[in-house]
Amino acid sequence: MEITSYLTECIINKTPVIFLKYGDGEEIASRGSQGCNCDRDVYNETLKNGIIESFKYMVDVAENAYIAVWPFNNSIDYWRQFVEKPIRVVDYCSIIMAGENLENKVNLLKSIKESPLKKIYVCNPLMKRAKILLDIDHMVHVPLNNWVENGMSNIMNEITSILSPDETFIVLTSAGMGAKILISELVKQFPKNIYLDVGSALDQVCTKKKSRGYEPTYEKSIENLKELIPSDWDAPEYDYIYHEAYYNIGYHVS
Repeated sequence: MEITSYLTECIINKTPVIFLKYGDGEEIASRGSQGCNCDRDVYNETLKNGIIESFKYMVDVAENAYIAVWPFNNSIDYWRQFVEKPIRVVDYCSIIMAGENLENKVNLLKSIKESPLKKIYVCNPLMKRAKILLDIDHMVHVPLNNWVENGMSNIMNEITSILSPDETFIVLTSAGMGAKILISELVKQFPKNIYLDVGSALDQVCTKKKSRGYEPTYEKSIENLKELIPSDWDAPEYDYIYHEAYYNIGYHVS
């Protein structure tokens, strides 16, 4: 299955679907390791247990859920130990604006922007420009890292106060490893929504800072997304973002 096009179809047809990414950071956290990932999210027991339980729920219980697993070091074999059902594995870069199927990825973002469904984006405050890029209705901000233990309940309360069990929303997340736990808990209460774990896909286009190292240049990203870029994209009110992002996003990328 070409998952990017399928996600676009789900958005257009208002079909509930879930897309989640479990990268190397999630795997390391789930192994009970010490230290932190490239976003300075500290590995701990709460994160470990939450990630494992979210993976179990997404595979064995949730409907129409697709899992993007880190494509190196046989990660898929590691994750299989936790579940009973087959994992619906899809390309890790299904939404990331690099590599193959770029046109399909642009179309996916376009479908989100043009969708009449209400949209919630859970992300750090430096992703502010995503609101005008995708016509987001509700921006729910989380700290840049380490928000699961002390902030999860407040974030859940904020999101659930917006959602309705009788209405389909598009819920996007760029919120690190905690996003897997958050989406899992939201799906239990609101299974009719479309949940997309966007991750770092929009970091550079929204902040001008590479956060992973494999993205195209900022100028190339803007060219790829020219259909979506609004007229006030370079308004002075966003200037502060670029300086802060330089020091706080993708600090491991020189």
